[in-house]
Amino acid sequence: MDQGNPHSGPVTHKMILGGSRSENVRIRAKQLAFAATAAVALLAVSLPASADVSGRAVKIGVMYPLTGKGATWGKHAQIGIRLAVEEVNAAGGIGGVPIKLVEYDYQAKESEGITIINKLATRDNVLAVLGPCFSSVCEVIFPLLERLQTPVISYCSAKPGLSKLSDWAFRNSLTSDKQLAPVVSRWAQDYSIKKVVIIHDLEDAVSKAEGSKVLPMLFKKEGIEVLDILTFRTEDTDYSAQITKIKSLNPDGIGLGSCYQNAAGIIKEARRQGLSQPFVGGACTGAPALIELGGKATEGTYVSTAAWMDDPADAIQAFVGKIKARNGNKAFPYSAPRGYDSLLITANCMNDNGITNEKGDLASDREKIKKCWANVKNYPGVSGSTTMNEVGDGAGGNRVLKVVDGKYVDISG
Repeated sequence: MDQGNPHSGPVTHKMILGGSRSENVRIRAKQLAFAATAAVALLAVSLPASADVSGRAVKIGVMYPLTGKGATWGKHAQIGIRLAVEEVNAAGGIGGVPIKLVEYDYQAKESEGITIINKLATRDNVLAVLGPCFSSVCEVIFPLLERLQTPVISYCSAKPGLSKLSDWAFRNSLTSDKQLAPVVSRWAQDYSIKKVVIIHDLEDAVSKAEGSKVLPMLFKKEGIEVLDILTFRTEDTDYSAQITKIKSLNPDGIGLGSCYQNAAGIIKEARRQGLSQPFVGGACTGAPALIELGGKATEGTYVSTAAWMDDPADAIQAFVGKIKARNGNKAFPYSAPRGYDSLLITANCMNDNGITNEKGDLASDREKIKKCWANVKNYPGVSGSTTMNEVGDGAGGNRVLKVVDGKYVDISG
């Protein structure tokens, strides 16, 4: 296997060998510089050399949901992370040694996540792990990290409270209580919402948390009465009974704790039964695939995003162009920019903190990366400014989106 090529190697056990906290350290803005080239500002990587890095490759593990529930989040995270690796390696890698990704598809399954994190930490001996995306998998692997002593950075999980499970766990994303507060407030105002029904997935961790805790809390703050909370299971495709119940309650609006596939089916069934009430969706609802699957039925739906790729800034649009060149020119969820930024921050942590990549220094290298991530402040990435709070969760920008004429429109202002 060619260790120097970040996109080489066999696929085994859903494994893809491919694309490729010093205390109070601040990730310097110069490490991700905006450079003007031909009147277009391009987001570039400028990495200082880390001394005495050994080996043919610096290994970073990645966990994606490439199949199963929410695969579009995983596929686009992979595109963003692989792009970042290409750029880091082109800029000299880690002290002259290229990054190599050790990638696995955990299929959005908790059991697979447990198996994979153990392999990455103890067999593959990676320095850090990016992922997983889904909160249900983070919930079962984060408690293992005190034993595994490996920094894990999730690029899109959103259930509140998970990073508290381990000092080794970080999330470069917004928790759903923070992400949904602005969109619920705007939705309630725009549609004069007084009464709602909530419907949520019983099995998906973040969707269950949103439907049973986050949305009820946010609706209460807005003075909105919750008439009922209904549920479904991830594998369900028939939502007629739930929609019939909602129809009988006649709410002003409907709150969704659901990933995009189920959300699209629920919205379509509501329209089929003649309901015209507006929907507001949770963290996993707001992928572009919601519109692809739900079509015209999704018009007027409100969601939020932890990264807005329609920002006209030249640097952001340059990034968008690179992603679309790799995904068939499609709109994409925020896992792509969050994954991209997470890889670059990790690379900068390595270069700034003197990792050696020596086998005997694995524990100390991992500790350096952990300490660096815990102290990330105001990192200027494509997803916005990244800062880790006291428990290792990301804090940053958030946009309110509405489906208008078959696309998301930013109505944050």
